[in-house]
Amino acid sequence: MTGDEDLPPSEEGADAMNVDAALSALIARMDPMPPEVARYAVAAFAFRSDGEDFADLEWDSLTDAEVLTRGPDDVRMLVFGPAGPDGIRVHLGLSRTATGFEVDGFVEPAGHTEAELLHDGGAVRRPIDTAGRFYSDLPSVRSIRLRLRGTESAPIVTGWVALG
Repeated sequence: MTGDEDLPPSEEGADAMNVDAALSALIARMDPMPPEVARYAVAAFAFRSDGEDFADLEWDSLTDAEVLTRGPDDVRMLVFGPAGPDGIRVHLGLSRTATGFEVDGFVEPAGHTEAELLHDGGAVRRPIDTAGRFYSDLPSVRSIRLRLRGTESAPIVTGWVALG
């Protein structure tokens, strides 16, 4: 601490704050945020709890047109991570079936013991084996989110992913 924290902003700092305020006002006037965006943001944040590490969607075979995956066209691959101090990554394979989806998951490094697949109709819990693999069937759902739990590891949670 330098002691400068209690001083009023310099003239340069005050000008920068004025520019920031003017830009914020202009954006709010020209492209206002739809009310449902704020509602969705609050709802999404409500599902997060303290002590969970967040794993970002790192790769999605649906949106990466440059990469070709072998296998049937109804298979989607997702990779989340890295998350937590161990850099946890989660690989999900989603295969469309007549009644919903088959999910093949792989957690690296292994260590979590349970995968909870949350979806717009509820949740499914599955054990994760010592190699980091888990499997599940899901009904036909519009979106999913994953939460990993372990006895010695902090919970890992992903954002919601639309399945279409």
